[in-house]
Amino acid sequence: MTTFCESVLGLRLSDRSVDLVAFMHTPHGSDHHLLAFVKSEGAGLHHTSWDVGSLDDVDRGSEQLRNAGYHDGWGVGRHVLGSNYFYYACDPWGSFAEYSFDIDFVPAQPDWVAGSYAPEDSFYLWGPTVPEWFVINPEPQQIRA
Repeated sequence: MTTFCESVLGLRLSDRSVDLVAFMHTPHGSDHHLLAFVKSEGAGLHHTSWDVGSLDDVDRGSEQLRNAGYHDGWGVGRHVLGSNYFYYACDPWGSFAEYSFDIDFVPAQPDWVAGSYAPEDSFYLWGPTVPEWFVINPEPQQIRA
């Protein structure tokens, strides 16, 4: 998928964690990643991300969701790759909506060197322990003709 995005769509690799996840950005300068691809047994959408104005907004959003009865989530924490603060809320379909603040910006310079990081050094700097169900793809595999 990364080869397709690079050669056809013109995206560039920001960083990766071995062959488990790849983060991609636009060539004109953009957030650390606009797309991320995670190795999985099947197709699926893990999460969308919504940029908010402050770390306080990330936390207020997480509290609003919990107060409304949406207790399945992960965060508040800070990612390694992208450096952004996060909170993930589980939606009714089993994927997630991420509140995100302060993600790294990749400039338009073509000399950006993508890093390759070990899984244990690439997910999050701090925050609560990752729930086991957070990394499971809940969508059924699709049969393709």
